[in-house]
Amino acid sequence: MMKIWLLYVFLVSFAVYWASNLILWFPWSVSEVLGMTLMLTVSPVIWAYSTYQSLRTYPFDKPYHSAIIVSLFFLVVSVVFDYIFFGHIRGAMEELYHPTTFYGYGFVLSVPFLAIAFFGKSIRAKRKDLSSRDLRKVFYVGLMCFLSIALILLFEKI
Repeated sequence: MMKIWLLYVFLVSFAVYWASNLILWFPWSVSEVLGMTLMLTVSPVIWAYSTYQSLRTYPFDKPYHSAIIVSLFFLVVSVVFDYIFFGHIRGAMEELYHPTTFYGYGFVLSVPFLAIAFFGKSIRAKRKDLSSRDLRKVFYVGLMCFLSIALILLFEKI
């Protein structure tokens, strides 16, 4: 049960990372102010919703343990994929380590704890067991967002 939840959290972090970048990346490339505005408005909602979904499916009644695991998964996935995507693929290493990136990492690290602090009772009351449908849905969302960005990059080079 725990292994399935860990897989789910990884898939959620993968999906939310690519969905967030799909929503932010193109507008940011057009206007840095627009990108930062979306990063500070839309992106937190996506990450907070994903965090809530991850926390409410934790198979045990240890909310802060789940918050630690979710925050670490989200942070590691964000840092690794940022380094690969922006640093190596996009060649934007100097832009990657902009202060807003570190604010984003801090947000991703702290939002599970904030969710537990403010919505702990709701998370426990609306606890949900994972199904294979949940895993498939998150996988397909992540895959579609990832492939969309890959296609954009491919057509950009043509």
